[in-house]
Amino acid sequence: MGYSAETPVERAYRDSRINRIFEGTNEINRMVMVGELLKRAFKGELDILAPAKAVAEELMGIPDFGDTTQDYFELKKRAIKNFKKAILMVAGAAAQKFQDKLQNEQEILFAAADMLMLTYSSESFMLRVEKLEHMNGADKVELQKLMLDVYIYDTANAIKKFGDDAVNSFAEGNEKMGMLTGMKRFTKVDGVNVIAARRKIADKMIEENKYPF
Repeated sequence: MGYSAETPVERAYRDSRINRIFEGTNEINRMVMVGELLKRAFKGELDILAPAKAVAEELMGIPDFGDTTQDYFELKKRAIKNFKKAILMVAGAAAQKFQDKLQNEQEILFAAADMLMLTYSSESFMLRVEKLEHMNGADKVELQKLMLDVYIYDTANAIKKFGDDAVNSFAEGNEKMGMLTGMKRFTKVDGVNVIAARRKIADKMIEENKYPF
């Protein structure tokens, strides 16, 4: 019935997409944000190319698993650092291949921009939960940590999809296989029982009868 013209909600469904297009800003920002970063890098205003090169060299070497810390926030920071490596890998390789014509590859720019936005929101989320724990104690942020677990898990899978799509669109042969392997490495996170986590979060909201976070 939600899609039937006889019901008022039909128009809301129909207009939900066009209401985003009316404004335009989100789509435009997605298209220009990665290109603008790379443009500044080529001008020497930002040091992006050196880290991108380091990531490419890392893919050629033996994986460095570092220490085996079990600290909750250190694990999350490591995951986010790897998300950034995935972005650098895709953006750096695309810039090298297309150079000044990268602006014409809108789908690749969109993929890299979505990876960037997801990484930014993940880091912001993690820093906020870390701050809450310092302020209120670990026992007061159990549900917030569950929310962060679910978000990082979902983000890793989303970034992998965007990254794989971009790599498959321009890379070939050994370069393609190496980058896809790197994408898998950089988006590997611990498995999360998202069903149980979401139920626990929902139970708290139902109990409070409001958004309690």
